[in-house]
Amino acid sequence: MLTLFQIVSTATAENQVQDSDIRYGLFRGELALRNLGTPSYNTLYMTCLSDINACAVSCKTEVQARQDEVRALAEGLRPNQACVSVTNIDTANPLDGPAVVSFAVYVSVAAMLFFQLAFAVVAAALAVINATKNPTEPVFGLPGCLWTNVVTALCGTVVLMLFGIYWATSGLNQHLAISYIAAGLFVPSPGLGYSYWMLLPAVFCSLANVGLIELRKYLLERDPPPPTIKVENHSDGTIFLY
Repeated sequence: MLTLFQIVSTATAENQVQDSDIRYGLFRGELALRNLGTPSYNTLYMTCLSDINACAVSCKTEVQARQDEVRALAEGLRPNQACVSVTNIDTANPLDGPAVVSFAVYVSVAAMLFFQLAFAVVAAALAVINATKNPTEPVFGLPGCLWTNVVTALCGTVVLMLFGIYWATSGLNQHLAISYIAAGLFVPSPGLGYSYWMLLPAVFCSLANVGLIELRKYLLERDPPPPTIKVENHSDGTIFLY
């Protein structure tokens, strides 16, 4: 989700030469405009304003212009659709509603992704330590491996559910938190990119590690099978003592 492929969409306009493309992640993205004869490639910046609990992506070239655009989208106003250094706002022709991402959701997703990555690194380091040494402290042994994998899987699951539900229910899949779509200049065909779906195998790997550790624990702690003696291989005295 840190790449450009968290949210991806083609964008269709009337009398266009070719479909345009929108793709962005948690921090940056790319806007490829192909509605005219010459393609234009622009960098998208995720811009957040905590005071109004809003985030949006903008291709404006100046920080202040991007912030002004986010404020306009949060208030349901129509900013100019151009990748320039200034944001002009049309107050006479408002949008259907706010076209932003919740700042609280954005921060929560980013924080949980950070924790998932951090605990995954710790789990990998503990796996190497336990494969090469025999740590005496439980935190560095298999209990540490177990719980770091549990936390890693939990963080990944929270991210998948939190962003997936927000994507489906908040209207983000309609306006994409970008003025070109919110203003109706393009018709999107949006979807979640591979950066989102790659979290699934990451969660499954952590759960598989937990399962293997628990299986090892079960195999080591189960009672050994009772000894068996074959009568034909022993004398009568041995059988009597047994």
